[in-house]
Amino acid sequence: MRFFFRTAASIVGTAALLGAILALVLHFWPGTDRITVAAAAVSPVLLVACIALAVVCLLYVRALLRLVLAVAVAAAGIWVQAPLWRGEPAPTGQALTVLTANIQVGAGDTDALAKLVRDNRVDVLAVLEVTDEAAQRIGASSIATDLPHSFVRSAALADGTALYSRHPLTSTGVVPGFVMNALTAVATVPGRGDVQLFALHPVPPLDAGTWDSELRRIGALLQGVPEGRPVVALGDYNATYDHVRFRSLLTGGYRDAGQLAGAGWLPTYPTDKAYPPVVGIDHVLLRGLGAASVSGHEVPGADHRAVLARVG
Repeated sequence: MRFFFRTAASIVGTAALLGAILALVLHFWPGTDRITVAAAAVSPVLLVACIALAVVCLLYVRALLRLVLAVAVAAAGIWVQAPLWRGEPAPTGQALTVLTANIQVGAGDTDALAKLVRDNRVDVLAVLEVTDEAAQRIGASSIATDLPHSFVRSAALADGTALYSRHPLTSTGVVPGFVMNALTAVATVPGRGDVQLFALHPVPPLDAGTWDSELRRIGALLQGVPEGRPVVALGDYNATYDHVRFRSLLTGGYRDAGQLAGAGWLPTYPTDKAYPPVVGIDHVLLRGLGAASVSGHEVPGADHRAVLARVG
């Protein structure tokens, strides 16, 4: 019986070690097929689970060489994820609080969202999956008075997007070429001047080719903003830090607010399951601004956590 348990532990431990190596490789894998894109999204969870299982099993069978390899893979995983925790000094400029919330085809509690806006003195709010009915509820809430300037393009299903601002909005428009509405606007912020805003919602990788194409289009959109103008690009990117395509957006001066603030791993989806969120697909990207803090907040009725960032 002891031989059976040792053999089983050796096999399971080796399989778990291979799973951990695969999870690490997925972080760097540039593929755009649906399976690898989905697997890359959960690669941090997969890595931690596989390493834990591998270490327990390999310790039991005293497989020292494989244990050393498991420790090396764990160290590599820590190195890969370390930028999310490292952070940078808090900004000293004019503070701006921004919030992005996907309200699941209008099902999210807009009164709870309005309370989140008021309690945190939010200056800019991006709302994704805004139906006509949800837009009316938002318009009847305190958001309309707290954030009196808006650009709303509600739509059926998940296509609607809206921007709300404490400060005047100009140059508003719908960015062409996206399945779900992508919005652009310029906010005139006292003490800061013009700030370029984007509310973005590329498609999920159910069609990985379109997902890849839309993220590439976002990259071109961001790089097209005139130099010297601060940028806040917030929304549901349907991509995580572990996707190569998402990290390709972090060029030309663009940074993820969570990374700047050292917020660590910030899972935002799904919130409507029996298990907690496992992927961080809602982001605030910045150029010309820093981030003091980034946090996730539940919105009843929605399947995403809202992401709140204090930038400056």
